[in-house]
Amino acid sequence: MKTSTLSINDVLRLANHDYMNHIQLIKMNLDLGRHEEVKSIIEKLSEQSKTLSNINKLKLPKTVEWLQTIQWKYPAFEVTLNSNVTVPVDMKKDEQIVEYLEKTVIHLYDHLDPFTEQQLDISIESNDAQFTLLFDLDGKWDGHLFNHEENNNLKVQTYEQTNSKWKYALSIEQE
Repeated sequence: MKTSTLSINDVLRLANHDYMNHIQLIKMNLDLGRHEEVKSIIEKLSEQSKTLSNINKLKLPKTVEWLQTIQWKYPAFEVTLNSNVTVPVDMKKDEQIVEYLEKTVIHLYDHLDPFTEQQLDISIESNDAQFTLLFDLDGKWDGHLFNHEENNNLKVQTYEQTNSKWKYALSIEQE
């Protein structure tokens, strides 16, 4: 798979498209008198916005950009982001984090079953002691298992890796 970069124009166009979809969904539910559904949609959008704001505290521009654009670069994934960032991460690790995330996604993206929902949950925790990113993918794909390359700076613990679930934690001890 060839990776693509998104231009500023692409990002603005995609963000505007998503925004208009949300507005249409809210309008439709209001027209149908589904006020609780409208409240739920607004709460979900508010939480997404808070999460995107919180991951900026990482102070890792490339990692943050990757996380904020993954759903547009890899639309086969239904992405959910969660974060609790209280301390930034050493910027020297930025390139390595993105490289590892990109390699794992590219490893299986072309092998995804197009008839199965691919749910990717990414949870980020960064505090005084450690940075941890939990990658949890449920879906269906073909292909061989990913071989993790040892790296002194990144610790990767794989919890499960099959053709329907892949869960690992990428972590860095804070200095």
